[in-house]
Amino acid sequence: MSTYSPGINTADADADLISCAAKSIETLRLAEKIAKVAVPVLIYGESGTGKECIARYIHRQQFGSLNTAPYIGVNCAAIPESLLEATLFGYEKGAFTGAVQAMPGKFEQANGGTLLLDEIGDMSLSLQVKLLRVLQEQEVERLGSTRRIKLNVRIIAATHQDIPLAVKEGRFRQDLYYRLAVLPITIAPLRERREDILPLVAHFIEKYRTFTSSTVTVSAEVQRALLSYEWTGNVRELENKVQRGLILCQGGELTVEDLGLPAIACSHPDLAPDAANISAIRDKGKQVEQQYVLDVLKQFNGNKTLTAEKLGITPRALRYRLSSMRQSGLCR
Repeated sequence: MSTYSPGINTADADADLISCAAKSIETLRLAEKIAKVAVPVLIYGESGTGKECIARYIHRQQFGSLNTAPYIGVNCAAIPESLLEATLFGYEKGAFTGAVQAMPGKFEQANGGTLLLDEIGDMSLSLQVKLLRVLQEQEVERLGSTRRIKLNVRIIAATHQDIPLAVKEGRFRQDLYYRLAVLPITIAPLRERREDILPLVAHFIEKYRTFTSSTVTVSAEVQRALLSYEWTGNVRELENKVQRGLILCQGGELTVEDLGLPAIACSHPDLAPDAANISAIRDKGKQVEQQYVLDVLKQFNGNKTLTAEKLGITPRALRYRLSSMRQSGLCR
């Protein structure tokens, strides 16, 4: 049985940013172009796809890997709303109960560099107004102060949410969206860029090589299991499973059990589907599914509410699916 040896050269990989699939290469090219222009950036992507990796990549492309320009990241969903404003803008001593000393905010800390506002879709409308003002005026005031601090900061926002939909539903300000999304970047989920999977596995095996004393190989069977898995947690889930596999593996060869993956059912090893066959089968199933969606939509004369109910999905999920189909030219 052939094996895949993780001897891939990852020296050119930017952090965990592996780009072998066409969609990944396209994303990096777009990021490189954006890095040359001092405009805010909005990055879309499911959880675990590598939004922060792209943000850091843009920062390095703009300032250079040896530059001392600061890179500051803030997860807007992880900080309580009552504290997020103070975290971003900073505060003076006595600005509120507990402010025993002055503290610069993240905008100040990132001055001359990059500020990543991760999960910006979770930011409250009231704070969005204040953020918009900072972006427009390129200056910030600490809480409890009237002194304006000039800024020279590249803003990168990231989210897993559908921001255009949030704008329509009144959960996100349209003017802030237009300010951020001059040229948005969308990172495809791992299941849509499977050419990245095995190089990523090799990269993570090298990254966590201290987890095992053996030289690790990945058999053809395990390769097929990796390529056929749906990876709902994307690259983060893949990294987690490789870590698990390296801890549990015996004899230097990873198994599907080590990785916690379902085995591919096959009665004879010679009949096991290769990666191309797996992809072809998946594509055919996707085509059948898409045609069924169109048939149901036609059955209800274009009524999306009834169509979603028939399909057993939410109207929002149906809109997302139809949007993807339109981009593929499958429907109008």
